[in-house]
Amino acid sequence: MKLEGQVWFSHQGRPLAGQDRIELLVCIAETGSISKAASAAGMSYKTAWDAVDAMNKASGSPLVARSVGGRGGGGTRLTAAGEQLVAAFRRYQQEHAAFLARLSEDDSLDPYLQVMNRLRLRTSARNQLFARVAALHPEGLNDRAELELDGGQCLAAVITRSSSERLGLRPGAEVFALIKAPWVKLAGDVMPGNRLTGTVVGREQVGDQLALEAELAGGVLLVASLVGDPAVPGLGESISLWIDPEQIILCAL
Repeated sequence: MKLEGQVWFSHQGRPLAGQDRIELLVCIAETGSISKAASAAGMSYKTAWDAVDAMNKASGSPLVARSVGGRGGGGTRLTAAGEQLVAAFRRYQQEHAAFLARLSEDDSLDPYLQVMNRLRLRTSARNQLFARVAALHPEGLNDRAELELDGGQCLAAVITRSSSERLGLRPGAEVFALIKAPWVKLAGDVMPGNRLTGTVVGREQVGDQLALEAELAGGVLLVASLVGDPAVPGLGESISLWIDPEQIILCAL
């Protein structure tokens, strides 16, 4: 077991860039073209263009500039701000890797790493959200567990009374909420409760399947697997997602 993590930049509370976007900026600097950079980074032109547009808007100053015509025929390049962002990301990424390496050598973390290792081995759920039980309400043969996620957003899970007792659920207990990506839906106007709001930080579409990654408050990531061609917000835009309380599996620590 070893600790792993990712660096993500935000600007004034708005998601700016992570590893994928930084790689796209590097490819733009090397190729001078968004289309060529998209191909080199393994993404569609639209995804690359949406990412550049979102970064330019979120940063407060353009990171990528385009020129038209001229002797060289125009092209795309990084601005000074874009070059500084790439350099800063690489520097912080190195520091972050060194920090995780030091933590991995700390023997006192072994019990927690083993817990995470067991959870990883026993579930294929894409979303594994850490939460604390805020309240527990009886509902017939079931219990409704009110959960508080990192960042303050709330989520409710309905499980059987026997499961609740077996897990030893009580206010203050720490749990993981396991949620398969297809169980995460776009929140419609009439869907009550269990709404989580965040910002779209990643999207990938193959055929009629769309994988959407949203960053919630506190840096919590939530992945949704949607079918069809729904009208979903683009990168950097706000989104509201919904989860059926009965489609949440709880694992107690």
